[in-house]
Amino acid sequence: MPSEQAFTIGDVSQQTGVASVTLRAWERRYGLIKPQRTPKGHRVYNQNNIQQIQHILSWLNRGVAISKVPALLASGKSSNDIASTDEQWVKQQNGFLAALTQLKQRGLDQLLDELNKATPFVTLCEQVYQPLHALLIQRWQQQPLGYQLEQQLWEQGWQRQVMIVTLRTDKQKAQGTCYLVSLDAVGPSLNYYLLHIQLLQSGIRVNAFNTVDDLAGLKRLNNNAELPLMIFADQRVEQTTFNQLSKLSNLWQEDIICVGRMADIHDKQLADIPLNSVGGNMSECWHSTVMQAWFAKLKK
Repeated sequence: MPSEQAFTIGDVSQQTGVASVTLRAWERRYGLIKPQRTPKGHRVYNQNNIQQIQHILSWLNRGVAISKVPALLASGKSSNDIASTDEQWVKQQNGFLAALTQLKQRGLDQLLDELNKATPFVTLCEQVYQPLHALLIQRWQQQPLGYQLEQQLWEQGWQRQVMIVTLRTDKQKAQGTCYLVSLDAVGPSLNYYLLHIQLLQSGIRVNAFNTVDDLAGLKRLNNNAELPLMIFADQRVEQTTFNQLSKLSNLWQEDIICVGRMADIHDKQLADIPLNSVGGNMSECWHSTVMQAWFAKLKK
């Protein structure tokens, strides 16, 4: 009888999209997914564990809090038996909003730390971070007293998250490496930070340049052109950018991609350049066929 196929935690993370730190948190905090252990203590997952993870994801995608999933699994109910709700997502958005408006940096950092460990990151982007950011933009447009302080706390919180995830994933085996370059003149946007973190959690080592105003300078990376190049921008860019993108496309060939709302704003100009481009917010970019194909090639 053939032996059952075994998977490392890294393998499972790649297959399911659930970060290793989240899998560990589910096991430690909620008793979910209990893999076998090697004599040295390393987790060894099987196909049944992967199916359990997919089942958990189906609950989370219907708005069920991870803390309630163990009881639901024990009851034998299907996620289809429960109506989808956004109650927990709204509750989490309100928690972040309260921390920001009260200028509680420590509280904000704790919320980000806890949520990013317990819930798959793309789900959080779609259900919490991107909707919340839309609310924050509306608030900041009204310029309440001290709103710039809120903006700085929000950005600093995400800078800290990038650093934490970078240090954590540096200890894991990389699936690939790429350059990530932001063209936004006012500094990195939320979607840029979300994309950076999602790449890291997907096993990609990221060499990031957070603010680049002259793409011509990227020619200095010529000696390392074998590393794929991701150009990000959420805003309109200067017309001279497209001539520079064309030159970079000649250098990187098929290993260059433009992502972010820039791709929507300048779709006609980008159509004339032989490179891939994907518009929308971070989660829309990530789920696109073009991005997934580029990402699969990146990992080879």
